[in-house]
Amino acid sequence: MTARAARQATVVEGHCHCGNIRFRLDTKLKTADLPVRACQCTFCRSHGARLTSDPAGRITFTVIDDAQLSRYKFGLKTADFLVCRTCGFYAGAIMPYSGNLYAIVNINAIGARDHDWMTAVPMKYDGENEADRILRRRERWSPAVFGSSRSAKR
Repeated sequence: MTARAARQATVVEGHCHCGNIRFRLDTKLKTADLPVRACQCTFCRSHGARLTSDPAGRITFTVIDDAQLSRYKFGLKTADFLVCRTCGFYAGAIMPYSGNLYAIVNINAIGARDHDWMTAVPMKYDGENEADRILRRRERWSPAVFGSSRSAKR
C-alpha cells in the first residue's frame, strides 16, 4: 500500500416511503463532504427537498413499478422530477443530455436525518436560461443510470 491510502467508497442509499423508487449514490466523498442544497422553487419547497449529488460519483435509480412513477417537468422542462404516484415522495431528478443522464437525489429518503451533513444550503436559480441551467446541472449533478420495470422488459 502506498503512502496515500485509497479513499473508501461511500454509498448513500434511499427510497421513497413505499419503496417503489430507489436510489444509490456511489461517491468517494465522505457524507459530511457532500453538498446539500435546498432549491427555493415552489416545487422543491413544497416537498421539503434536500438534494445532493457528486459530479465524480454515480447515481443509480431503480423503479419497481413503472406505472407508479410520475415524471414531472416544469419550468424550463430540462429535467424529469421523479415522484412516486403511490406515496407522493419526490425522490430526485434526472436530466438527459447528449446521450448521458445526470441526476440529483433527495436525501430525505435515506432515513438518517440527524447527521450534520444534512443541513441544506438554500439555492435560488431564478433567471437561469435553458443553456445556463443545463450547464450548471452537468457541472454539479452526478452521472446517472436509470432502470425501471419498463426498461427491464425491453
